[in-house]
Amino acid sequence: MTRPVQNSHQDVLRSVERLHRILEAAKLLNSTLDLEELTTIILRIVREEVGTDRGTVFVIDREHNQLRSIVAQGIGDTEIVVPIGQGVAGTVGESGETINLPDAYRDPRFDSSFDALLEYQTKDIYCMPIVNRVGDIVGVLELLNRSRPITIEDEEFLAGVSVHVGLALENARMHREIVEKRKIEQELLLAREIQENFYPSFPEIYGGVQIAASTEMCEAVGGDYLGYFPLKDGRFLVTVGDVSGKGIGAALVMTSLHATCRALVNHVHSIEHITNILNQTLVETTSASTFVTLMIALVDPVAGRLHYISAGHNPPVIVKPAGDAALLDGVSGPPVGLFSHLAYKREIRSIDPGSVLVIYTDGVNEAENGKDEQFGMERLVQVVTDSRKSTASHIHASIRTALKEFVGDTPSHDDATFIVLKFS
Repeated sequence: MTRPVQNSHQDVLRSVERLHRILEAAKLLNSTLDLEELTTIILRIVREEVGTDRGTVFVIDREHNQLRSIVAQGIGDTEIVVPIGQGVAGTVGESGETINLPDAYRDPRFDSSFDALLEYQTKDIYCMPIVNRVGDIVGVLELLNRSRPITIEDEEFLAGVSVHVGLALENARMHREIVEKRKIEQELLLAREIQENFYPSFPEIYGGVQIAASTEMCEAVGGDYLGYFPLKDGRFLVTVGDVSGKGIGAALVMTSLHATCRALVNHVHSIEHITNILNQTLVETTSASTFVTLMIALVDPVAGRLHYISAGHNPPVIVKPAGDAALLDGVSGPPVGLFSHLAYKREIRSIDPGSVLVIYTDGVNEAENGKDEQFGMERLVQVVTDSRKSTASHIHASIRTALKEFVGDTPSHDDATFIVLKFS
């Protein structure tokens, strides 16, 4: 009668000891948010408790439908990638069932090519899923070459610690994503500050022409280009460009365009040559899918003339003092960056005193509201016409206000840049 009591007492002690080991493991797993350090702790705990030669922790990459090793003992920094559903680890990652192979080479799911590659002899495999608190598979633990048979107690220990491992992996993954996101945000903020420093400082008036301009980016960085270059003879150049695409790629092209244009203006005195060189530079330094619509305008206040080249850009709006509105059509050629060795030609227009000229990107006229309606050219022309007797600054503010009221809370999908010139 005393024997069952003794056995029961020993079972209780073993259960308490096993629970204690699981709690200690949980403490260690919660001691770090570094994914590689965490994985090293996991493998050390398992190796000490179960007794295996090597171990690998895989995490599930749902986006690419594969397992990726975080730390694999014995292979240095080499990453192991296994498609979900293939091999032993891939099968566990797909099914969620533990696989115990006393003889690995007898199972067709075992891929012996890893042994040849890593110069290692796999004898046995114990592979189990790592799950989170709701039972989703977040990783796979693969143990190789046990030093003793895996007991029921070992399996219970591994099952008990699996949820803690899963939670730790999830926490570490989310922490890494947050850190990387913050890093990207900081880098984008820095890029935005650098890009904003590229935008010129416009005088309120130059050579009798009032000037007001701005750009609003739909993302952290933008692809619209805005330039102003005063010349010694009282004339000045303004440039407005729109780089194809969005985000970092467009911003980098815009930065290159800005630097190239600034260098050219100081040494080249023909807007045709400037445009031709810009075109050839972009053709040689960007991909075939990258181009820039560009308006480069030479303003001559004394002669009352506007010399301009439109490389596939939106036609500027001009409103005369009496309220007559028109578009300065006449495209000089395709966008820059598409075709080699183009020869752009300028258009020349006389500008009456009191006229208002607006050069813009399509983020202005194509701005959309919540009903998928576009701001459109008619609204733009009407705003300019209604405010034509005001200063360039006031006309500029009227356009911005009209855009804001039209769009409302609808997120913008394109940069909106424009410059207002009012001729005295």
